[in-house]
Amino acid sequence: MKIARRAGIVLGSVTTAVATMAASLPAPGATPPWQMAATVHYGPAGNASGYSAVIAPGKDDAWVFGGTNPGGTSSPAAEHWNGRRWQAWSLPAGLGGFIAAAGGASPSDIWAVGNGYALHWNGARWAVAHTWAQAGETTSVVVLSPTDVWVFGSSGFSGEASLGTWYYDGRGWARAAGVAAAIYRASAVSRHDIWAITVSPRGGSVVHYDGRTWTRLTAADSALADTQLDDVLAVSGTSVWVSGVSPVNGADGHLVLARWNGRCWRRFVAPWPVQQPERFAPDGAGGIWIPVVTGGDAPATWILHLSRAGAWTRTRIATAPGTGVGVGDLALIPGTRTLWGTGGLLTTTGGSAAIWEHGIPGIRLAVREDRAGWHRAPARDRLVAGRGEMVRVYLMAGDRGMIRVYLTPRDGRACRRGPRLAWTGPLPGLTAPWPARGRAAVPEAVPE
Repeated sequence: MKIARRAGIVLGSVTTAVATMAASLPAPGATPPWQMAATVHYGPAGNASGYSAVIAPGKDDAWVFGGTNPGGTSSPAAEHWNGRRWQAWSLPAGLGGFIAAAGGASPSDIWAVGNGYALHWNGARWAVAHTWAQAGETTSVVVLSPTDVWVFGSSGFSGEASLGTWYYDGRGWARAAGVAAAIYRASAVSRHDIWAITVSPRGGSVVHYDGRTWTRLTAADSALADTQLDDVLAVSGTSVWVSGVSPVNGADGHLVLARWNGRCWRRFVAPWPVQQPERFAPDGAGGIWIPVVTGGDAPATWILHLSRAGAWTRTRIATAPGTGVGVGDLALIPGTRTLWGTGGLLTTTGGSAAIWEHGIPGIRLAVREDRAGWHRAPARDRLVAGRGEMVRVYLMAGDRGMIRVYLTPRDGRACRRGPRLAWTGPLPGLTAPWPARGRAAVPEAVPE
């Protein structure tokens, strides 16, 4: 399966004065939680920053992409995970909008597409690979090699001009015609086995590329009957998934996942009402993780799981009362059952881009601030998390959003208490990058 993540900005929110980091080693047999790993706010306080795509080329290599203020005046943004921490990475100047989708064939061959442009990472730097003169948003990208790249831009719902489907062969770009021109999202097993979907007010269709021709697959129609298609994921030649909501025009729809096993299509329907599904990922064990948004008077974000055996479970992504949170894309770390998730947090005055993790063990530590508020934080606030010696800390100050703090344990002593790893004694090495005002944050050992 080639690395490919697709379009979508999802925002949510957090407003609380108490900050708690909770990354713990799960008890034997317990399912690891989805937990926040990092947040970043770009630019003025009123910006609603968000991430729209995540890819994981390796165990210690991941990228997230989005924008400084999607929905307004925005610039694309990228962060890179090097195995220890998330770091900002510069993109070419002069670009607008946000990164809508990303994909890669290797850690040194990553592509990211935005509003009228394609960027390429060669292992050392980002460069503009192509720009399009015509209007139209990008919606997906498939990367097979540095000389075998597909970019898709369908606008089946907006009524606006479509960018269409474009192919890069290492020498130049060519626009595809026929059914390929309407492709919304795609995912590849190999250059001769690419799966895609089109979307329309009537639902959409499944399309396949065999290395020469794009063909509509009517065999999938029954499994996706009366379903508004949303995404496609090709894990292997005998495991291809398509997601959507059924009924097409229903107010109380349910998530539908259809799976191709190499011989036939099988339909799975989640038991809970869903308003909107997001980009999804394999769980590393034959199942699927997929974020969804529920509607009604109290909309919420959940991450649903369909096991290999066909059992459904769900986890709500928590947020403070009166606020929301959104997770819009997931990526499985190769060779593991660990995932990254991206989206955003939104307050009444702005918002921050956010990264979640699932299944990454760490140290459990709580940090609480007893004062009512903090001094104004820097314009670009970051909540950083990592593994091993890196301590995850969440510091928030009411509706002012996140405050940047790095805490490093220098003299703490690690000990075992059953299956969990905890810190004992004082941590005199806790430091912050700016002078503290008033009372300092007090680290506390979490009771086991």
